[in-house]
This record gives sequence, C-alpha cells and structure tokens, in this order.
Amino acid sequence: MSIWQQKGALALVACAMGPWAQAEVVSFAFADVIKSNGAGHIDLFKPANKALEISAATLEAFRQDGAGELIFAVDVNEAASGSEKAQTQGVAVESIRLMVTIEGETHSYTGFRSQTRSILQPAGASSRAVYSTLLGNAGSNRVSSDAQSAINNSSFDATLRVPVDRDLSRASAISLTVTLLSTDTALGDPEAFYDYSNGYEMIALVSAADADYLDHLASGHEGAPLVLLADGASAGLSWLYYPSAQSHYVVSYEDLYPQRGDYDFNDLVVAYQVAVGVGENGAVQRIEGKGFLVARGAEYDHQWHLRIPMPAHASGMASLSLYAAGSETPLPGFPVSSAVNGNIDLALFESVRSIFRDGDSTYVNTFVEQSIVKGPRFEFAVALDTPIAREAIGAAPFDPYIYVHDTGYEVHMVGHSPVLPYSNNQASGQTGFRDDQGFPFAILIPDEWQPPLAAVDIGMAYPDFMNFVESSGTVANDWYRQPQTDRVKSIRFREW
Repeated sequence: MSIWQQKGALALVACAMGPWAQAEVVSFAFADVIKSNGAGHIDLFKPANKALEISAATLEAFRQDGAGELIFAVDVNEAASGSEKAQTQGVAVESIRLMVTIEGETHSYTGFRSQTRSILQPAGASSRAVYSTLLGNAGSNRVSSDAQSAINNSSFDATLRVPVDRDLSRASAISLTVTLLSTDTALGDPEAFYDYSNGYEMIALVSAADADYLDHLASGHEGAPLVLLADGASAGLSWLYYPSAQSHYVVSYEDLYPQRGDYDFNDLVVAYQVAVGVGENGAVQRIEGKGFLVARGAEYDHQWHLRIPMPAHASGMASLSLYAAGSETPLPGFPVSSAVNGNIDLALFESVRSIFRDGDSTYVNTFVEQSIVKGPRFEFAVALDTPIAREAIGAAPFDPYIYVHDTGYEVHMVGHSPVLPYSNNQASGQTGFRDDQGFPFAILIPDEWQPPLAAVDIGMAYPDFMNFVESSGTVANDWYRQPQTDRVKSIRFREW
C-alpha cells in the first residue's frame, strides 16, 4: 500500500470513529467555478455531480480530516501562450473569503495559504508585493487512491487551504469567494505569466491525502517564473527567465551599417536567454545567461555583446565560459572573470569569425547545400555585491549588439544608442539604427525564426515583413511565421 493509500485509509478510519461517523471524506468537485473574469463564488453544498448529497456533516468531516482546514484543489486552466505553456501555467490570488452561516449568524474567514507565492505588481499599482499563486499544467493524469475521488484521472493541480475554527456540522450555508489578481502584464514576467487569461478554473474540496498528493506532485512548478515556496523551502534564490525557461530570444543583424547591404538578416544570428535570481524581498542578487550562435552569413568579423543596464552603484563579479558545440568542457582559457561596475556589458563572443565556420567558409547555415553546423555556446553569471531592486535594472530583452571589427561600427536594435568609446558611431554621427526609410539593422524575433538564405532580402523571404516595418510594428506582428520556405534556411536550433 502506497503512502497515499495509507493516508486515505487512515482518513476513512478517523471518519468512522468521530461524531460525524456517517460522513465519508471523498474529494468532490463543485458545480461553481472561477469564471473567466477572475472571480468565483462557490456554493459548498452544490457538487458538480448532482447525484452526490453534501451535508454540513460532510463538510465538517473534511475540516476534521484537514486538521482544522478546508482544503480546496484548483484546476489551473490558462492560455498556453507567451511564457505560459501546456507544461506550466499559473494564476495569482488576490483574496478569498469563506462565509459560514450557523443558526442565523454568519462568520467570515479570509485567511488562506497556497503552496507557492510570487512577487507581483497588480494592474494600476506602482509597486510589487507578495501574492499567493496557483500553478499547474494541462495534464489530466491525477490519480487518487480512492477511485471515487474527484482528482482521479482529473487535471486538478494546486491546493488552497482555509483555516476554519468552528464546527461546521450545523451550518446552513457555506460559500467560498475567490478573486484572482489582475496583474500588470505590460511588465512582462512574472506578471504576464500569472495573469488570468482563459476559460474558467474548476474547484474541488479534497481530502488531506489527495491534497498531499497534489502538493508533492508540484504540477507546473518547473519553468514557472519567480516561484517562492510558502513553506520557506525557497531559502535560496527564485528565478525569472527571459523570455522563458524553455525559450530564447533570437537577434539577427545586418553588418554593413550604415549601408543597408543585401538585407538578408543573416550576417549574424544569435540565440540567448537571461535568468534573474531574486531573494525573498524581490531584490536581484544574481544574473545568469546562456546562448549560442545560430547562423553566420558574412565575411566581416563580429564581436557580440549583451548589455544589461544597471544603476551606477551596482557592483559585482562576472564569470564567462565558452563551449564548443556539444561539449560540457569550457574552451581553453575559460572561464574568465571580470569586475562589474554600473552597467553590465559582456563581450560574449570576441571574434565570431574565428570560432564559427563551416570548414574554410565563413558562411555557416546560410546556403541551401550546407549541412547544419551547431554553433558554440556561452554561459555567464554575475554575482552582485549588494542586491539591486528589480525595477532598477534595464528591461528585457536588454541590449544585444555587435561591434563589427572590419568597419568599427556598433549595430544595436532600434531604440538603443552606441556605447563603446572606440567605435566609429559617435564620430561619424551614426547613432540611430534605422535607415532613412525606417528599416532596422537589428531585429529580435522568437526562437521559431528561420533566417533567409544568403543574399535573399528578408522582404522576399518574409513578405509580411514590409507591412510590419512600414506600420512601425502595429500590423503583421506574426510576419516571422509566414516564410517563403524555399528562401529560408530551416535550422532546428531550439533542439540544440
């Protein structure tokens, strides 16, 4: 007999011994749900299965089984988009209120606990605070030791525990009101992850054994941003991933700046991800990152930087390692360390031409006839001397840029400025990164990107790109999903 079966059996034995002996503790779902507007009003006497008869004695049996708590399970049902995937989804709880009416007197309970928390800014607010969260995934394989249980073969995920200090066996009405938190999604993660954005969330009342099973399952925890465990087990850092724990930003460049050149946007293609480690107070203590070279269609040599704006007083130590493709051993001479003072500006690839080639060719993964060559990768870590407020750090995707050794120019994404004192940008007055027709020299795209073939204008490879640029990004936002397949190089780099 498993530990879950033992606990379930003990719960039923205890049930048979108490004054509420006729009431079985078998988890059941409610007819009421948390609606798509983020609010739910749950009548605890109203099960989803109309054949069930739920009495006050039944609810008291659950309270006794939960050692003085009513334990609810929630089926987290969110849109699998952005940083939320089928494997990890979440919402935040603004408040709950349990209303219990006994002999004409109504008692209100607002205290509750969930297994996880996060540090979030509500919509319309100007600061962050700690909120309880509910995590889950789109799976439906929950198995209870009791075949009658509501979680058996269900998709219930997270638990909410509400302490109740009264005997419920004489209650005439009990209801639970749940209000989910409306987060400021414009801030990106974690707020964008913990919004409510789909259908409805089902709720069940569960036995202690079923609750323990769900808590140990920890559905959706892996990959969720900024998870603080409510039991204090997260004494270390919690992590925010940009763009997410399972994906990368991809940045592509035209290196003939300030001339447009062939505009094939494959002179250099780099994938990268950044993770920000925060403590319980939400301040950043550590920043880590990783990435790799995807394609290179150029003769010129490039130095690739990732710049993260920081307050002037920021200080710490950075460590960088480079790896050959498929290797777990750093290249000779790595790791290297450097001091950080103020902004973080790491030259993660000093000379791309010297480390990323296809035999004798400087063109890699840009011709039809070329076999795919995996690029070298980097990892970096910055340990800050003093924690920095997350709001004081530059926003993702930060500032990925190249310095072109052959021309002496920096190339940034639109909206950024040159930063290297030795580049030609300032002296030549080339400080913007659009041409006179509004076309950029660096673009950031999701990691489903397939770069154009060498010498194929991006507008020919992606016909909607022109509409995207000419509208300043207000239309054709999914242009990168509509390639002319015979004009792009299909690289399955998300699997590298």
